[in-house]
Amino acid sequence: MLDNRTSHFATLLATTLLSTSSLWAANVASAATPPVKLAAASTEQAGLDMDVGKISADGATAFTDILLTRRAIFEGHTDDAKKYVALAEAGFNKAKSEGAVYEKAETDLNVTEDRANSGKVATEATRPRADNGAPIAWVPVDASVAIAEDITGNATKTAAVGDADKSLQAGDRDAAVRKLKGAGVEVAMYLALMPLERTIEDVHKAAQLIDAGKYYEGSQELNIAEAGERFDAIGRFGTPKE
Repeated sequence: MLDNRTSHFATLLATTLLSTSSLWAANVASAATPPVKLAAASTEQAGLDMDVGKISADGATAFTDILLTRRAIFEGHTDDAKKYVALAEAGFNKAKSEGAVYEKAETDLNVTEDRANSGKVATEATRPRADNGAPIAWVPVDASVAIAEDITGNATKTAAVGDADKSLQAGDRDAAVRKLKGAGVEVAMYLALMPLERTIEDVHKAAQLIDAGKYYEGSQELNIAEAGERFDAIGRFGTPKE
């Protein structure tokens, strides 16, 4: 029996990326939306909390169930595979009614395809169908925070990132945000998205294949579903002081 499900990432804080890498910072800076200056820290934090609230609980769990299904097949736990793929299908269907789902054309997502597919190999067969620029429903399954500027060589900002990391390790996100803002470090938030209807179709097909004993074919169908994951930069906070 496999371990109980965990989230795609354990928590937003646990997956926060506060990297001092100039390459990472440059990629993020070019992909994110223009900075938005906020009037006060309270407004800034409220906006951040609102963005975090956009993650779909059902969608996040369903995405994890996809991963667990594939793992179960790899390890030969076919009964577990049937259980988890059924949970994944049910979860994505439940996500339809969550307020986290929003519509947007894939071409309007605020992260380039190269950024979205970093670390992934997706052939034409594994890419989502072309939508001709029309908005489609996306379900947010995860979120992360990243440095949105190159802080290489800036001792003050580098030190602030180190201090913020310590605050995050202690579970104090508010303190981390204050430290970054105080040093003028610009930070961006990203949502990991799945195309809702296409993912439901792929997972349903995978469930049918697995139920018919075609485990490896089902796993491949889930791999296709995973390849549909995209990212959207939804805003910045803590913009540099003038």
